[in-house]
Amino acid sequence: MPSKQVKDILDHVRSVHHQLNKVCHQLSTNEPDERLQLLLAYIGRHEEAFNSAVRRYEKESNVKTALDTWLQFTADETITEAFANLDLHAGMTAEEIVEQVLSFDAKLMDLYRDLAASTSSSQVRDLFSDLVQMAEGKQHQYARILQEWE
Repeated sequence: MPSKQVKDILDHVRSVHHQLNKVCHQLSTNEPDERLQLLLAYIGRHEEAFNSAVRRYEKESNVKTALDTWLQFTADETITEAFANLDLHAGMTAEEIVEQVLSFDAKLMDLYRDLAASTSSSQVRDLFSDLVQMAEGKQHQYARILQEWE
């Protein structure tokens, strides 16, 4: 079974979050509806905030061993597929956009949970558990935004 270091897994995850940020930015610049522009910009900021949080984590000297930890990992295709299945395009409603982003995040949360459960390292387990919590917080924020729009 293939193995990867935690830092390589995080790089891949950050990469797809960065790509999602770019997609949101591109859609926002061509979106005539100001509310959808704001939603797309908000989603993009969340994606960038996720990347910044992971980068800060990686710079902490006490987690170097966690980043260098090797895990049994065969989910590169899962991450790439989750992003490929994300279908954001012009003409979508706010609900459709949020549904797509939440579906993407749910797939990543499942991956984080699996990774947390598969390691004996408490630092690695805590890292992936923190990523789940970040994604869950984002889900709640998006749900609140949609409720306010109704």
